[in-house]
Amino acid sequence: MSQSYTSNAQLLISKSALLANIATYRSLISTNTKILVMVKSNGYGTDPLLVAKTIEKKVDYLGVAFPTTGYDLRENGIETPIFVMASKPSDLSKMAANKMEPVLYSLQMVKAAVELKQPLKVHIEIDAGMKRLGLLSKDINEAIALLNASSVTVISAFAHVVAPGEEIHDEFTHAQASYFNTCFEQLYKGLSHKPFKQLMPTAGVNRFNQYQYDMVRLGIGIYGHDSANLLNNKLKPVATLQCQILQIVAVGKDETIGYSRKGSLPYNGKIATLSIGYGDGYLRVCGNGKAEVYINGQRAKTVGTICMDLIMVDVTHIDCEPGDLVELFGANISIKEMADATKTIPYEILTNINARVERVLVD
Repeated sequence: MSQSYTSNAQLLISKSALLANIATYRSLISTNTKILVMVKSNGYGTDPLLVAKTIEKKVDYLGVAFPTTGYDLRENGIETPIFVMASKPSDLSKMAANKMEPVLYSLQMVKAAVELKQPLKVHIEIDAGMKRLGLLSKDINEAIALLNASSVTVISAFAHVVAPGEEIHDEFTHAQASYFNTCFEQLYKGLSHKPFKQLMPTAGVNRFNQYQYDMVRLGIGIYGHDSANLLNNKLKPVATLQCQILQIVAVGKDETIGYSRKGSLPYNGKIATLSIGYGDGYLRVCGNGKAEVYINGQRAKTVGTICMDLIMVDVTHIDCEPGDLVELFGANISIKEMADATKTIPYEILTNINARVERVLVD
């Protein structure tokens, strides 16, 4: 099917799929449990503003990794509370002015928030075994003393669960929850403002409903993939990456295709050149038949090396012409399939799509 658009490639973001996926998760949690949706890393490769505008009335919080995404959301009219996971002390004043809620993940961050002497809502991160960011139990009494003597309000406390979607690590997950609960009780008893509790991310919502607590943090599940592989038949793909055929050429079985002569066909056939490449974030490892695309109801394997701006696919068996649309991933080629074929994870497939690819909200 031919379609005209000005960009070389498009990432279609489905409004109806986003809302359906939120509804699916809402059906799995208590009506009293809040929902935080992560729109970090460019909305998991989609578009944080398009996603935020679509879901802001359906969720309690939006989560970002760094303040810059939060500032963009505020500048574009998003009023939902924004949870900022990895800011720096120098960011705190501007975040306070923008009514954003930073995570305090170290005593240094706690001291910086207190010394700011501005009203500030914050969240406390506990390191329950991730060994990345977070306070330890030995830090909590000092943090409580500092916070109680300040204008800082602790809204919640949370921890990162390392492997909630992997049954082999369930014992460790329970140990993490136990450590977190001990730390939370210290905070709850000691702080003058009583925080709420959050622990589970997407993969743990269904597997550990006893740990849903007051809020859950939803990430890639909202975008259509359950990393625990329990809900994928209930989730809808939110993102569709598409481009167009630029040219179709005949090739003989004795000819090579692409850089370093790595591509060839075992028969006399034809290849289509597509308007996308690793410069758009389509992984180079997808070349040489590692991945397939979808054209006019049929699949076509990649041929040769993925180029910076172009890729070649085998269309010997497909009735197609220049201008026809090609699905790189979406309803017919799932990001899970691509991730498995290229030995990576769906997160990387999605978040790798860069700014050159036009984002379009569709229903």
